Formats: sequence, structure tokens, C-alpha cells
Amino acid sequence: MMNRFPLLCLPLLFAAQALCMNRTQADSLVANGQRLYLDGSYEEALAQLSEVEAEFDSPELQLGIGNCWYRLGDIPHAILHYERGLRLDPGDEDLRANLDLTMTQIKDRIPGEADHVVARGWSAFQAGSDTDQWARRSLWVCLAFFVLLTVARIVRSRGARRIAYGAAGLAALLLLLSIGFAAQRARQLETHPYAIIFAPKTDARAEPRDTAKALFLLHRGAKVQVRDTTNGWCEVRLASGATGWLPASDLERI
Repeated sequence: MMNRFPLLCLPLLFAAQALCMNRTQADSLVANGQRLYLDGSYEEALAQLSEVEAEFDSPELQLGIGNCWYRLGDIPHAILHYERGLRLDPGDEDLRANLDLTMTQIKDRIPGEADHVVARGWSAFQAGSDTDQWARRSLWVCLAFFVLLTVARIVRSRGARRIAYGAAGLAALLLLLSIGFAAQRARQLETHPYAIIFAPKTDARAEPRDTAKALFLLHRGAKVQVRDTTNGWCEVRLASGATGWLPASDLERI
């Protein structure tokens, strides 16, 4: 019986592999979704792109999904996917422009919610052009550091040795900065502290219960920071600094 167990598992293994989408299939679905979108078949395009999202993700894919939701008139879902795309690439100009346009159609205007140009630029610099850029930079700077140390040990000229050691020290500093940015980027991708309100309107309460005092009112499309969760409630914070408790069913994590 034990010898037959691997043979019995083989059909299940092949079936699981068949169900997994490969890159070629994903590209085909995305191309078909783009064609459907251009033809005005937004629901069909959304179905194609959402199928790819289950296996792969990219800023471009999130932009396409967000555009489909926008065309279908679902503003909260459009904002959600634009924000998900910006998590992957905060510097994407198309995502940012579409998000800014979509945000003009929501009811809540939260003070402090709009990012400044400098803040956006710094966020894009920290994130890099892709999710692994700072990790790659760390490897290259690490290589440069050891090369410079080797040069400093083998050159005979005292002046050249000082220059090599100085450059190695600078490379060490850049290496620490690169590692720090890479670690921060990894934390950003692993955590999901922000969410979008999907309820038509919801009261943020002083405590996680329906009978608690209502502090402020939020409408669909508003962005909040989730600070804590307990018993089906989320403690949220607005960009303005206001905090309150919302039912978890009223929002969706970015």
C-alpha cells in the first residue's frame, strides 16, 4: 500500500500543474483583455484580467483592472486597484494620474490626504523602478566594496591606497543605505496597512461596537489606515489624524 501511494498522487500532481497558469497563458489573457477593453467590453475584459491577477501581479495589470472598474462606474474598486498598482510602483505616472482623477469623484475630502510632489518623489525613489531594485543595488555595491578593498591591499602607492580605502568606506555607507531601503521595501510589500471603504457610508465609532458614539462619517472610496483589528472591527486612522472603529466588512485591504 505504501509503495502505491506515490503513484496515486501522480494524477493529482499533474492536475495541479495543469490548473496553474504559466506566463504564456497569462500574457495571452492580458492581450485578450486589452482587446476587449478597447472594444468597450469592460466586463469581459475585467474577467480576463482578474483571472491573471490570481497568479501574477504587476502595476500594468492593476492599472488595467482599475480602468475596467472605472468604466463600469465602480469607483471604490477602481481606487483599490490603482492603489494596489502604486504599492508595486509608486512612481507610475499613469496609475497616479488615473487615481487622482478617480479621487475627484468620491464624497470625502480628508485634510492632509493629498500627497505633495516632494513626498511622492521621495516615495518613488525609496520604492525603485521595481520591487527588487534595491536588493540588486545592494549586491552590486557589495561587490564594489570588496573590489575596492582588494585594490587597497594590493596597490603599492600610499596615495592610491588612501583613495581606495576612502572609496571602500563610501561603498560601505552606500551598502548600508541600499540594504535599509531594500528591507523597507520588503516590509511595504508584506504588510497591508491601508484599506478602501466600500460601504455607501459608515460611521467610525469610539469603540468596536454598534452602540458606541459615532465620531465621524465616511463614504465609499475613502482611504484609511488600519491600525488594529478585533472581533470583526478595524481601528482606522485618517490622514488628518482622526481615529475610530469601523466594521471590517465595510472596507477592503489594499
